[in-house]
Parts: sequence; structure tokens; C-alpha cells
Amino acid sequence: MQIPKSIFEIKQIAKQIIRREPMSILKLGWAPLLLLMGLIYLAMQSLMQFSSQFSPNVTYNQVYTAMAKWLNNNPQVYLYVTEGRLAYFLVSIGVAFTCLDLIRQPKQAPHWDGAWQVFSGRYFFATIALWLIVFVLCRVGLMLTSFLGLLVMLFIRYSFLMSYFIYKDLTQKQSLTWRQTLQTLNLSWQLMRGHRMRLFFLDVSFWGWDLLNYFSMGAFNLYVAPYKAASYAVFYQDLINLNGNNLGVK
Repeated sequence: MQIPKSIFEIKQIAKQIIRREPMSILKLGWAPLLLLMGLIYLAMQSLMQFSSQFSPNVTYNQVYTAMAKWLNNNPQVYLYVTEGRLAYFLVSIGVAFTCLDLIRQPKQAPHWDGAWQVFSGRYFFATIALWLIVFVLCRVGLMLTSFLGLLVMLFIRYSFLMSYFIYKDLTQKQSLTWRQTLQTLNLSWQLMRGHRMRLFFLDVSFWGWDLLNYFSMGAFNLYVAPYKAASYAVFYQDLINLNGNNLGVK
């Protein structure tokens, strides 16, 4: 009986992947870095434009009230935020797909365009559709009472997080219909049974890096993004090995 890899083992393998050659980190991390810094720049521009209306002695309540009013009058802001999250996710999952290829082909070196893998016709629309479904389900979960809603949202997120990897694997063997594409959500649910907390703690182990990345305005994303992506890829490969490489849709 195979034993699931520990968080430490997963991250050690991930480090080996992103350090495979001197330029590996740069090849894997340049796109997430530039995209994140671009999104931060746009957010800062909007924030500076919003804050320019206040006097130096403004109170917190005044800022809060003005912010709530501004968001109500500009509902498109939520759309822009969602679009930014989706764009960053597409690039991140492209890096994760590249890392999964590197796990299975140890002699292969990463390519500069690896982050754009999802933007091919094979993955693009299906990945967006799966992301939107999970996004909506998570938002519905958050509509519950605060703590319960957070738990439901996390449960949904971690249940379906492997569906993108599953889709990648299945499309290597056959073209999937939309009904079969949606079945990857169910396959991910089954694959993640008993492993949701393990993936949650994998995410928790990156909180220090996330804070460092936050306070550096995204500068550390050159390393953090591929490190995370590789860790997710290793986690998925570990699940596949535990499951006896048994995946399929009807």
C-alpha cells in the first residue's frame, strides 16, 4: 500500500523541479511575476484615484462609507477583479501544467512559453468553464453565515482543484465532449477524498512566502509562483499514483 507524500516531501520535489537548470525559475516565473505586478499597478492606480478625494484629516468611517458608496456606484469593479483573478489563474495553471510535464519527463527542460500552455485551443475554453463553475459554487458557499460559509467555500475549492489536471490528462488520450469535461469535477471530488486537509496544509505552508510576496509588491512571485505551481503538480501526481493511474470518463 502506497503512503501519501508528506508536505515536506512534496515541496522538496517541487524545489528540484524549479531548480532543474539555472534558468528554470526565470522560465517558469516570468509570466506570473509580470502579470501580478501589472494587476498590482492597476489596483494602486485605482486606489490613488479614489483616495485623492479625501482631505488629510479624514476618518476611517468616512473612508469606509465612501468606499462602500463607490463600489455600489461602480459594480464593474467586481467584474474587473474577477477578470484579473481569472487571468492570473490561467497563467498559474499553465505553469503547473508545465511542471507536471517536467515530473513525467525528467530529462525535459522548461520552455519560456510554458505559462501560456492553457491558452491553446485544447485547454482554454474548458479551463475557463471549470473555473467559473467552481467560482460560482464558492460564492454561493460564502453566502452562508460567516464561519460556516468559509468552511463550505474551502471544501468546494479543494474538492475541485484537481479537475484542471484531470482534464489535461484525459485530453492527452481523447477529445472530450462538454459533458465529459464537466465530469472532471466529479473525478476531482472522488480523487480528493481524504486529501482535502492535506492540500489545505500545503497551502498553509506557503503563507510565509505569500506574506513576503505581499510586502514586496509581488517581487518574490518570480520564485513563489512556480514553487506553488510545482507543488500542486507534485500533489496531483501523488494522488494519481495512489489511485493506480485510474482515471476515465464515460
